[in-house]
Amino acid sequence: MKTLVTKRLVLRDLRLTDLNAFYHYAKKPNIGPMAGWPPHKDIEQSRKILKMMIAEQEVWGITLKDSDIIIGTIGLHVRNLENALEDIREVGYVIDEPYWGKGYMVEAVKKVLAYGFIGLELKEITVGHSSKNLQSKRVIEKCGFIYTHDEIRKDSKGLDITIHMYHITKKRYEELLEDDKFKTEV
Repeated sequence: MKTLVTKRLVLRDLRLTDLNAFYHYAKKPNIGPMAGWPPHKDIEQSRKILKMMIAEQEVWGITLKDSDIIIGTIGLHVRNLENALEDIREVGYVIDEPYWGKGYMVEAVKKVLAYGFIGLELKEITVGHSSKNLQSKRVIEKCGFIYTHDEIRKDSKGLDITIHMYHITKKRYEELLEDDKFKTEV
């Protein structure tokens, strides 16, 4: 995957050497459940998931510019064949708690939007958040996504949860680029 650089971050390929940093945040009770997955039970579970993400080539590790230690991940995912054929991807992300509320994820999502629409020539990018994840809702709104509908999905315990879905089209993204505040963060 192409390495993406923002003012404060580097979005780069994941590596097996990221295992300890990945497990460090993936085991926390406030991280995975907000993204729809259970906290990792042990480092071996994290190793299997990290290997899968590396093989799929859809996820970047997020690092601060002055460090090569991942603080989260962000990906552009093909959710189904129909979306792949229509040039639609879903962005998903997670970041460790010490980095919440600092604007890092807005910065990362905006960079991934630029890559998706300009580099990959996608037509649309979708995103969703659970009704409990208000931090993610704020990221989504700051990045210009528009609410479309709710979906009922199963959480890590098999319980139904409401996911609020949003999308942004290439046309809307191009319109947002005319706003200097939006543009300076890309």
